[in-house]
Amino acid sequence: MLGQMIALQGDFGPGGEASGSSLASWSPLVTLLTGFAAVVLLLFVFGRAPAGTRGRLEQILLRPAGGLERVTGIPGWAAATVGTALFGLLVAGQGFYSDVAWHIALGRDDQLFTAPHTAIVIGLGLIALAALLGILFATLGRTEVGFRLGGLRVPWSTLPLGALGFAAVAGFAIDEVWHSEFGVDVTMWSPPHMIMILGASFTGLAAWLVLAEARVPARGSAWRRGVHVVAGWLTLQGLAASQGEFAFGVPQFQQLFHPVLVMLAGGFAFVAIRLVHGRGWALGIAVGSVALNAAGLLSFAGEGATTGPVPTREGGIYLATALAVELAAWLFGTERRLRFALASGAGVGTIGLAGEWAYNAEWALSGGAYQPWRTALLPDALVLGLVAAVAASVLGAAFAGAVNREGAGRGIPAAALAAAGIAAFATVALPMPRPAGDVSADMALEQVDEDNVIVTMVLDPPDAAEGARWFQAINWQGGELRLAEMEAVAPGVYRSSEPVMVTGRGKTMVRLHRGAEMMAFPVRMPEDPEIGEPEIPAVDRSQPFVTEQQFLLREQQEGRAWLSWSVHTLFFLIAATWIVAFVVASRRISPPGPGARREPLPVSAR
Repeated sequence: MLGQMIALQGDFGPGGEASGSSLASWSPLVTLLTGFAAVVLLLFVFGRAPAGTRGRLEQILLRPAGGLERVTGIPGWAAATVGTALFGLLVAGQGFYSDVAWHIALGRDDQLFTAPHTAIVIGLGLIALAALLGILFATLGRTEVGFRLGGLRVPWSTLPLGALGFAAVAGFAIDEVWHSEFGVDVTMWSPPHMIMILGASFTGLAAWLVLAEARVPARGSAWRRGVHVVAGWLTLQGLAASQGEFAFGVPQFQQLFHPVLVMLAGGFAFVAIRLVHGRGWALGIAVGSVALNAAGLLSFAGEGATTGPVPTREGGIYLATALAVELAAWLFGTERRLRFALASGAGVGTIGLAGEWAYNAEWALSGGAYQPWRTALLPDALVLGLVAAVAASVLGAAFAGAVNREGAGRGIPAAALAAAGIAAFATVALPMPRPAGDVSADMALEQVDEDNVIVTMVLDPPDAAEGARWFQAINWQGGELRLAEMEAVAPGVYRSSEPVMVTGRGKTMVRLHRGAEMMAFPVRMPEDPEIGEPEIPAVDRSQPFVTEQQFLLREQQEGRAWLSWSVHTLFFLIAATWIVAFVVASRRISPPGPGARREPLPVSAR
């Protein structure tokens, strides 16, 4: 999602807390909330309720919405809803990325309400609050949107927004139960984590529907264009959030997910952006996103001391993806939506994938990839990436019809939408297995200094790492992240390209990922009396590779199977609820009538 430079080294306080690390700082959250409170206060002081508002209480409550409407030209209920939701997304994003950096650099946290966790829950709460504000202001302003529920006026677009926000807040509580039962895992993709991450990730989509229901066109004023640009950009960034699994350098799932997720995000977002904004905007937003990240303007985690720069990097750069969508619009037009979507998907899955491959190879613009894309990903990445790109492009075109108030799915048969949804799900489900392979090794350590060693391994069978997607030595959770490629020096003999640390709190292992298999060999694990784990010393040894979760998720423990199944089932039920809420809202936001504010998209811009 949002690129940043993270300072991965910090001082450890009592209990292992990162008291001296910038990741533990409350300053970013306090700064954000202070700024938000100041804006709300100014709106209450200087805002005015719309003319004809009855009742003193209603006049006071409608001041912020009225002030926002006069400044932006956007209906007050929609401006307040979108503004609060997107600010909540910013706060939750700041907490989320700091929290992931914390776990990679410093390990588990011993308190529930750390600064990152507090930012996450406040941000998610603001997303849920945004839906309630939309209902409140639409009701007080007697706005003719949505449907009536008793004495309330409920905009259709607040259904998906509320479903996202309230489920995400509930995910925080579910996560605490999960950790209490199964240990403190440090993976992004546990079910409770994904409820929170996806709840925030789809907020940009819901905000876009709010603008559609309020009949706010993407043109006509700088404010209108600007808020549509932000909604489109956050749609892209939200869909890319789950790529943090790869952006932070310690992915725990198949690398095949990386190109698939990039294709899903790029296909959906840029097709929707092109249809809503018109010619050139898809490429413009992609260039702007790259420029913001290159300038470091989206950094959330503060700076601090480190033995070397360890940047997080965007999972995708999307320049070639946006260019492919613009090219499809130029060659085939956008009026025949299914044709445009299929052409865009084909372009994204070929031209776009080629651009992302170059970015994620050794010469990546951000200084190099943690786990570069190699030919070992072929042909799987090409096939699944193309399917994902086409499916996402069809779904993005259908969503753009709702945002443009042309009717959800305009020009796209229901069968095509269903097929696209099934295909998108399949591209995510197929790479899920990650078994261990039948590989053993003799490991020898060469001491470089008091803290660091060079790792040499003799593999059995000798060709076990040929065609590997990655084969790396890794040290993490000791204050910084270190990765060293295991390089072939003789048939079946591999040596780490750089020294790795074998002292302190950090965990050091060698990871081998070939095909679907993901396995690890321990180099050194510190004693962890809190979870009853002894030290695995850094000594020469011979043993098989085992499933890498045994070492990456050392804190995990056996729990009740029924609880695991219950939480997984709940996750799928919540995801289904989100889908239904988006479909209902998209279909109920009817096309504009003769007096609607929406300006038709000029043919020259299509």
